[in-house]
Amino acid sequence: MRTLRRLKFMSSPSLSDLGKREPAAAAAADDIHNGVITVFQHEGLPDQELFSLNEGVRQLLKTELGSFFTEYLQNQLLTKGMVILQDKIRFYE
Repeated sequence: MRTLRRLKFMSSPSLSDLGKREPAAAAAADDIHNGVITVFQHEGLPDQELFSLNEGVRQLLKTELGSFFTEYLQNQLLTKGMVILQDKIRFYE
């Protein structure tokens, strides 16, 4: 039973847990988080910012934290972005 709990914890880390292992990767994850939320809020990104976000994601996926970040991106960040879009759609209906 103890093994199952540990596996469950390891499969769903938070960004604060990620930062303990690789601080530079955690900083990149924070930048990506902020950039993705900015895109979903339809705020303007500075020139080349979308390219920088894409490169940041690629580099982060190559690190030890890549699989954790993928899960975070799919389960939390994109979900939050979709909620932002859904709220905007409801506002304009």
